[in-house]
Amino acid sequence: MSTTPPDHRDEHGVERPHQPAANPYQGRQAPDLDADAPYLNSADVQRLNRKALVFLGGIVVLLVAIVAWIAGGGLSSEDERPRQQASEQVVIPAAPRDLPELPPAQPVPPPMPELPPLPVIEDPDPTGSMMGMSGTDFMQQRPPTLLERRLADVGGGGGDLMESMMPGSGAGAGAGEDMQRSVMEAPATGATSAQPLYKPDTLLLRGTYIRCVLQSRVITDFPGYTSCVVTEPVYSVNGRRLLLPRGSRVQGTYGSDSIVGDRAAIVWDRITTPTGLDINMRSPGVDALGSAGNEGHYTAHWGQRISSALLLSMLSDAFKYAGAKHGEPSYGYGSGVIVQNPYESTTARTMERMANLAMERNMARPPTVTINQGTMLNVYVARDVDFSAVVR
Repeated sequence: MSTTPPDHRDEHGVERPHQPAANPYQGRQAPDLDADAPYLNSADVQRLNRKALVFLGGIVVLLVAIVAWIAGGGLSSEDERPRQQASEQVVIPAAPRDLPELPPAQPVPPPMPELPPLPVIEDPDPTGSMMGMSGTDFMQQRPPTLLERRLADVGGGGGDLMESMMPGSGAGAGAGEDMQRSVMEAPATGATSAQPLYKPDTLLLRGTYIRCVLQSRVITDFPGYTSCVVTEPVYSVNGRRLLLPRGSRVQGTYGSDSIVGDRAAIVWDRITTPTGLDINMRSPGVDALGSAGNEGHYTAHWGQRISSALLLSMLSDAFKYAGAKHGEPSYGYGSGVIVQNPYESTTARTMERMANLAMERNMARPPTVTINQGTMLNVYVARDVDFSAVVR
């Protein structure tokens, strides 16, 4: 069976050859775009390559010259260069090295031979002569002490000062002020000399302040111990060596009678550092402005001083009133007159004596100064401390 359609067969039933359909673009050809392109000879190509390489080389050389000129400081003027170098230069002065030599050690003198013991002189008992002598006469007849002789040599007023300190003179309260005035008014007879500080890298100079925070509370009713922790590092006198690091502990003591007003005197005598150093140093405590003593909360105990004595006195008055009202009076006869005496209660007299004792005991109690923990304190270094033996 043939699959050729009938329209493709002739009248006799023979298949006709297939003819393609008519295409209007079949006779056209694709245009040749490279036909009119210019072609260079090999000599022209080499000539162009040389020019391009020379041009690129000139650009590279120019860029290298510009970079070298900028790196060499071509943009800055000659006047600015030494000024910049001078501003960046840091000069640290060197410590003096040519220190004067220490004086040679003096030879130890040979031991002195033992002297024979002094003969014992039996003096008469001065008790009999001292019994009829007052305290002022005894002070005037005894020989002057070493302190009296030194005060007399310094200010010329040692005799008047000691007389003001004698009992009965009425000037004992101002003895300290007179002594201070005599020392301040003493003339400067000799000239002082300056000397260099030896080993300044390891020297803790007198007058240095050590800031610390109180670790335990201070109550001056009883003597006790306290401690504080250093909050700021302490350096040597020239600032080059750390001597007391932060966290060092300072130990001190205080007494029950070392208070004046609302200030307590604390003496700091030992420092231990985290690096294992133990420094013995007896220095006073001062406040933030350098005043002697440490300020705290002042309590005078006036309530306790008055309340107990007032209560006992009221009880004594009550017993006296009850005895006089309900007790039997006593009668006495003298000079022809009969005298009636009220009843005297023994309990009232006992309560009166107890009130007097309580008043004396409470009045003798000193005031209390309380310094709470966490208070910022200062320690005034009272003596030079040399760390050269423990700090390298």
